[in-house]
Amino acid sequence: MLHFSLQSVCKCLILSLLKEARTKTWRLPKALRDVQKALILSFCFLIIATGAWGGDYRVRRTVGEYTLEIALNQNPPILGKNNIHIGIRNTFGQYVADIPVTVNYYMPPMPGMPPMNYTLKATPNGSGYTATMDFIMTGPWNIVVRTNAAGKQLRLTVPIDVR
Repeated sequence: MLHFSLQSVCKCLILSLLKEARTKTWRLPKALRDVQKALILSFCFLIIATGAWGGDYRVRRTVGEYTLEIALNQNPPILGKNNIHIGIRNTFGQYVADIPVTVNYYMPPMPGMPPMNYTLKATPNGSGYTATMDFIMTGPWNIVVRTNAAGKQLRLTVPIDVR
């Protein structure tokens, strides 16, 4: 989300500089104006391109009295191996540990294709749980995280598009 506000700030700055340059009575020589345009376009491309390679794909949802946080190491998720990190917080904001967490990822059924449905057990790792999913095909997939915290069944479904 940070890259959007950075892009907005840069866009406003560039537009204000261009407006100010137009209202001044002095003009740059043509060769320098071409260089100025090239630099501004390069800078804009750089800002937009860095936004495309953002951080992890993150989802945070409240399920009952708990908050589930999911982070995929690829944004967007890609064909092949993708690591998932799952954090479960209680109402006090503390991470819940030592509970079984399963990750089920599947591609919705399509005519003429075999079902693609995989289930993994997430392993405890620091303040959360991790697992490695191996997407074998591009397209729409669903990730379902299930756990049992304090006798309550928690389930979170996240639709993704693998590229």
